[in-house]
Amino acid sequence: MTIIRKRILTVLIATLCIGMSACTSRVATSDSNPASQSTSASATGNAKSSPAENKIQKSSATAASARMSEGKLKFRPYDVIDTRQNGMVISRLAVPQGWKASGRAVWNYNDFYMPVHTYARVESPDGGTWIEFFPAEFFLWLDPAHDRSPTGSAGIGGIHHPNITLPQALAQYVIARNRSHARNLKILGYRPVKDLPKAFPKVFAKGAPQGEGLCMRVRYDLEGAPVDEEFYGFMTRETIPSGRITEYHRVLLMVHSMGAKSGKLESSRKLLGFIATSLEPNPAWQARFAEVKKMQGEYYQRAMARNYAGIKAAGERSRALTAQSNQFLAQIDRNLAQSRAQQNARSSFSSSSNEDFYKRADDFDQNIRGTEHMQDQYGQVSDQYTDYNYHWTDGFGRYVHTDDPNFDPNKYLTGDYQKMTPTR
Repeated sequence: MTIIRKRILTVLIATLCIGMSACTSRVATSDSNPASQSTSASATGNAKSSPAENKIQKSSATAASARMSEGKLKFRPYDVIDTRQNGMVISRLAVPQGWKASGRAVWNYNDFYMPVHTYARVESPDGGTWIEFFPAEFFLWLDPAHDRSPTGSAGIGGIHHPNITLPQALAQYVIARNRSHARNLKILGYRPVKDLPKAFPKVFAKGAPQGEGLCMRVRYDLEGAPVDEEFYGFMTRETIPSGRITEYHRVLLMVHSMGAKSGKLESSRKLLGFIATSLEPNPAWQARFAEVKKMQGEYYQRAMARNYAGIKAAGERSRALTAQSNQFLAQIDRNLAQSRAQQNARSSFSSSSNEDFYKRADDFDQNIRGTEHMQDQYGQVSDQYTDYNYHWTDGFGRYVHTDDPNFDPNKYLTGDYQKMTPTR
């Protein structure tokens, strides 16, 4: 689409490394209405009522959120393998015993922006509950004065889609591509998800990227059964000035879905959340990816330096990499020889870590949904949104939420409303 100048190559490499780290770990959970355990997502998110509308917001009658069974679950480690890179482990997940897991990496050294796409899926023995991880995608375009390309593939691993939004990216490039076989598919709505990268501390050990997160809920029929599925994604934003031309980048990462047939999604959330938090990327694979990007950049710069008349730098680089793929891999192996030992480094997760399951699953669930456990005057615990600082209840399923520390619902409503207190 455009000639990438030397001085932005380092920025591109860093951005793509973040994308691939998340590519292999994209799982997360959320609930559009934790207090009522509703199965629908909101197109407006958890918006607060304005003072002009009403100071009081009531939730429907609620019960405490479902707890995981007291029975101890057993897990096994599952390694996502990159066969193109000599069987190197990309990442490791904790998978419940008896569940099926699969994963793969698809490389194309001709794709400068996104040279590898990774996939993984974990599903229950009956196939009725699952997590699926989708590849990261790189979107780019130029300022209006210089952008002349049609929407679609940019030819070197990126997607040309000017001013793309996160909802558009999820709907068009994830859901439409991967659920084309679904019957009666409907997008029920979407809502923002705050601080999505912070839910994956092992993936973003050096700090979470800046951007926005989103949950999009769909419903469809599959093999005669109704399916509820939520798709999650996180999009970064970057503007790169280059003389008179400005290039815009958006990277869609942490893309994953969690789904279930026949109304089982809500009861599976904590288990799916734990599978997500168990992910540990392999530093050796990340180093290898960075080396691939480095060598791609070197090829690209040499192609630009040649400045062949009538030949795009991307095309020249593509032919060079295709013709020398074996030498390309061999050189990467030599460059990474000293870090080879990291490939077989064992994960800190073990199948005996079940004691950690409940706390980690619950912490993940609360963080990703933006809720906290609150206790009423009778000792009953329910989940309330952290969008509000104060929660009141009469103890019989009626709630009032407010940010006003001086507001007392007893002045406006019948019943004995008491302020709820946090519990851990």
